[in-house]
Formats: sequence, C-alpha cells, structure tokens
Amino acid sequence: MSLSTSSATRVRYALLGVATANAFLLYLDRICMTTVVHSPLFLRDVGLSEAHIGDVLSAFFLAYALGQPTAGWLADRFGPRRMLVVYIALWSACTAMTGFAGSLAALLTARLACGLSESGAYPASARVISRWFPYGHRARANSCVAFGGRVGSALAPWLTVATIAALGAWRPVLWMYGAIGFALAAATHFVFRDDPALHPWTNEAERELIGGSGPPPPAPDHRFPWRALVTHPGLWLLSLGAIGLNFGWAFLITWLPKYLQTVRGLSERDANFYDTVVLACGIAGILFGGWWCDALTRWFGQRWGRRLPILCGGIVGALAYLTCPLLHGAMGVVVACGLVAFATDSANASVWTFAQDIGRGHVGATLAWANMWGNLGAAAVAKTIPRVLGKTPQPADWSKVFWMLAAAFGMFAVTSLFVDATKQLASSDPHEA
Repeated sequence: MSLSTSSATRVRYALLGVATANAFLLYLDRICMTTVVHSPLFLRDVGLSEAHIGDVLSAFFLAYALGQPTAGWLADRFGPRRMLVVYIALWSACTAMTGFAGSLAALLTARLACGLSESGAYPASARVISRWFPYGHRARANSCVAFGGRVGSALAPWLTVATIAALGAWRPVLWMYGAIGFALAAATHFVFRDDPALHPWTNEAERELIGGSGPPPPAPDHRFPWRALVTHPGLWLLSLGAIGLNFGWAFLITWLPKYLQTVRGLSERDANFYDTVVLACGIAGILFGGWWCDALTRWFGQRWGRRLPILCGGIVGALAYLTCPLLHGAMGVVVACGLVAFATDSANASVWTFAQDIGRGHVGATLAWANMWGNLGAAAVAKTIPRVLGKTPQPADWSKVFWMLAAAFGMFAVTSLFVDATKQLASSDPHEA
C-alpha cells in the first residue's frame, strides 16, 4: 500500500534550491570575464589585443569541454555530493586567483583551471536530479537548475560592470565572487546526499514518491562507459546538435556587447545592460522548456516528446539570427537575440532529459559527453569570430557571423530528427542480460 503523498517530506526541493544557487554562481563566474576583459580598467591594466581576448575567453570553454568526460565519470564514481563540493571550491578559488593575474599567461592558466573545475557541475547535478525527482518531474527539475544558470548569465554583465564601476577596480570583483563560492560549497555539503535513502531528513513517503513514479533508476556503475558512449548513434547526433546549439548561443555571452557598441553605437554600460536583457529572455525559455518537454512527453510519448523542443528551438534560433543583419536599429537586434536566448533555453531541458533517459547507470558520464562536444562549439565561437571579422571589421563581416550562427542552429534542429530517447546506452556489464 502506498503511503500518502501529503505526508511526504520535501527534502528534494532543498537540494534543488542549492543546486539552482550553484548553477547561478557557475554562470556568474563563467560569464563575468566577458565584461572584465572588455572593461577599460582591465585593458589599461593588462592591455590585451582582441585576438588575445578571444584566447582568454575560449580557454575556459576549451578546458570546460575537455574536462567533461572525466568530471562526469568522477560524479558517477564517487557520488555527486562529494564531487560537487570539490568542484565548487576549486572553481571559486580559480575565480579569486584570476583577480591576481597580470599577464596573458596567468589569465590563460587561471581560466583553463576554472574551466576544468566547472566541468563536473552540471553532470553531477543531473545525477542528483535523476535520483531525487519522480520520473514525470525531471524536465521541470532540470529547468530549475538551468534557470539558476541563466539568471547568473543574465545578471553577470550588468552586475559585473556595475560592481567594477562602484569599486573603481576589476580585481576585487573576482575576489568577491570567489568568496561566495566557498559559502555555497559548504551549503552543498550540508544539504546534499547522493540518494534519498541516505538523507536523514527524508521519510518513507518521500522515498516512495520518488521511486514509485516510473522505472527505477539503475544502480550506479563505476566503470567509464567508453564503448557504450562511442557506439550510441543517438548520442553522437545529440552531441553534434549540442555543438551547433552552443556555437550559436555563446555569441550572446562573448561578442554581442562588442557588436552593440561597435556596430549599433551603444555605450559600454548600455551594451552590457541590453546583453543582460537578452540573456534574461533565456530565463523565460528555461521555465517554459521544462514544462513543455514534460507536457509533450505526456502527449506524444517519450521519443517525440524529447525531440520536439530541440527541433523547434533550433528553427526559431536560426530564423532570429538571419533577421539580425536586416534590422536597422539596436533594439531590433536586442529583440532578435532575446528570441535566440529563449529558443536555446527552451530546448535545454530536453537535452538534459535525453541524457538522463538513455544514461542507465552513467547519467553523469552521458550528459558530460554531450556537454563536452557542445562546449567545444562554444570555445570555437570565441576563437572564430575575431578571425572572421579581421582587424577592421565592416558590417558585411558581421553579416557573415550571423549567417554562421544561424547555420549552427539549423544543424541543431536537423539532428533532433534522428535522436531517440527510448534507446538506452548498451550495458557495460558483460554479465547483464
């Protein structure tokens, strides 16, 4: 006999709240450097060229991408609670240390280390959600975590430029962000457990509610599923789509403020403010995407329910970017890029849930695999755009950038037609039937 759900505790929501706060800091620490490296105070202090700024920005994404498989496996192997505490403490230390950097080499080293440290955060959070939330609520729980990240990304440009202006220096901003991270690492250690059965705050009703709503999650598998990952065709297609998605989205957090200043004539403060507005549109997309993915799954089944948000998000993002070169005013571009942010984040919950559906006992490694390829796409943006534009970019050169971004979203949409959330990873256990 099932226990009454009204008597169930709500510990899972405490974990979700801390995971959402961690995602906020994850993106705040990631994106603040876009504002810092374009700040006049930073340029006067360190004096980097545009090409070197691209190198600093791409260094994070490259390390973040390449660190994904190992970090995801570590979350599966040692548990998300333990590893998240380590990851948060490390990336917070790296953010603070960036505030002491005075050369290109020091900045590159700090950002590479920060990228490696952050690479395990989302895979570990995905594993927590797969263990702590009922099957029919996972997309919405994923959206809450991603919501925290998008709030962080939206506020990072405005918050960072305002704090730099208030303090009259860029270095203390990074020290402050680092200190916040150590507090969140302590909160994660206190609130998180790897499984509901291990948490002293849960009761039997909550454990039954979580475990009785769908297929039971497989037992953790501590081996790294290399063969299963590289032989799963749907995961390769999802990873290819993730490259397109991140390539298209990363423009918003790396070069959009520069475009609004140099081509559309906005001031630094206004450009960063409107970049915050653009990224805030992703918050609405996140909240909509989780509900939409769960609803579509109920209406059309698992295969198309996971697929349709990706297809629609890719089409909308591509069309929005294609309109940007045709628009005459800065506000039109802001609206179009806001639509890109909304489309991107409306699809993100589906990407996460797909990895949870097929991952078996390797949820962390599966999401990390797709995330690795996606962030290689993000790293490519920071390096590619300066080279497309050249030393003296003209409006026609920026048009080429927008066409390239639209093509990336088109690839994201097309690959969704061939992914199937019902096809799980092959078992890495040779004795499993």
